Amino acid sequence: LELLIRYFRNTGLNRLIRKHLADVVPGKDFGVVAFCRVILGLLIVGGRRLRHIEFLKGDPMFERFCGLCQLPTDRTVSRWLKDFRARTVTVLKSLNAEVVAQVVKSYLPARTLTIDVDGTVISTGLKVGWAFRGYNPHHRKVPSYFPISALLAESGHILRLHNRPGNVNDGSSSLTFLRELFQQIKETLGRAYKLRFRMDGDFFKIKVLKLLESHNAGYAIKVPFWQCLDLQRLILTCSQWERVEDGIDGFFSHVSI
Repeated sequence: LELLIRYFRNTGLNRLIRKHLADVVPGKDFGVVAFCRVILGLLIVGGRRLRHIEFLKGDPMFERFCGLCQLPTDRTVSRWLKDFRARTVTVLKSLNAEVVAQVVKSYLPARTLTIDVDGTVISTGLKVGWAFRGYNPHHRKVPSYFPISALLAESGHILRLHNRPGNVNDGSSSLTFLRELFQQIKETLGRAYKLRFRMDGDFFKIKVLKLLESHNAGYAIKVPFWQCLDLQRLILTCSQWERVEDGIDGFFSHVSI
């Protein structure tokens, strides 16, 4: 927690929180910065429910992390979170984008950014709003969310995140997300970085490929064994294979499709 206190101080996190959230969800009793740091600290130390705040009361290190002499109750934090609306989520995305851009510019020497885009299934209860049955490999009949995220491989930062119901398809519903991601990178990081993407087979759609190529972005996308591509025949008839790189268990073939 002490290292994070210094990290937040160096990155000016408190200033950025006030800049983006102070007018949207001001925080009546403790202030928006205090509420944000309480929730961040709760997640960092392993808390998964607001009621776990009670276990941290009186802990001097945690109170110092939050910048408070006394922690709010779980009901106080819950009332603050109930003020969140769609606009609040948009503002949180802007806050996250600025924080990540600041860190990338200051501490990441790379000129090429590798971005992993993927969806993650999160099972929910039966009465959770906006959750639907869909592709859930572990619990197929359970309602779920299917958020899509863009992860910066070089540093582990989440560039962008968007929640979705569980009955969507990654490839067909990702175009808007990718367009917003390109716009975010342009506004926060500029055009100085070369981009390359890594995605699974759900993103192997012609519209996705055209969008990536229109932004001159490199990409590695898993190609499904669809019958229309006839990949099995091409693999069986290919006679020339060349190692991609020494030490990597992968090959590619010189085959014209």
